[in-house]
Amino acid sequence: MSRNDRKDQIIGAALELFRSKGFADVSTRDLAEHAGLSRSHVYHYFSDWKELRREAFIRFANEQLEAVGEPLQGVAPLEALQGFLRDCLPDSAEDGWALWLDAWDEAMYDQELAEAYLKINGQWQQMLAQIVHRGVQAGVFRCSSPERVARQLFAQTMGYADDLLLRASPEAAAAALAEVLEVAGLLLGFED
Repeated sequence: MSRNDRKDQIIGAALELFRSKGFADVSTRDLAEHAGLSRSHVYHYFSDWKELRREAFIRFANEQLEAVGEPLQGVAPLEALQGFLRDCLPDSAEDGWALWLDAWDEAMYDQELAEAYLKINGQWQQMLAQIVHRGVQAGVFRCSSPERVARQLFAQTMGYADDLLLRASPEAAAAALAEVLEVAGLLLGFED
C-alpha cells in the first residue's frame, strides 16, 4: 500500500471514530485498533495527533462542501439559496454534524486547526456569496454586497445549526429555515 493510500486509510478510520465518538473521546489507541495498525504506525504518517485530527476534519469538511455545492450547480438562484441554507441546518444529529462543533471547540486551543476551520468557513461563505451574486445578476436578488449578505446569512444559519444539534428534528430544522429565509428575503429584497 502506498504512503498516500495508508494515510487515506488512517484518516478514513479516524473520521469513522470521530463521527461516532467525537474528537475528545478518541485516542490513538482507539484509532490504531480500529484501523488495524500499531500506534507507532499511525505516527509514522502523521507528526502528531493534532495533525491527524486537522487533516481528518479538512477532509470531512471538504466532502460536505462538495456534497452541498454539487447539486446546486445550474440551479436557479432562489432555489440554490434555499437548498444551501436547508443543507446547513441539521434535522438530526447524524451525518457528523457534531464534528463541526468538536472541531470548533478544539480550534480554540489549536491555532492550526483554527486556521483550517476559518478557511473552510470562508469557502462556505464564498459558495453562498456566489449564489447571491448570481441572483443579483439575474435580477432575483437586490443587494450591494453579496459577500456581506453571505456572511450575515451564514452566521445566522450556523447559530441555528448549533442549537438544532441539541434537539434536532425535521420540524425544528424547517422552522429555523423559514426564519433564515425570512431574513434572507429582507436582505435580498425577495418574498419567499
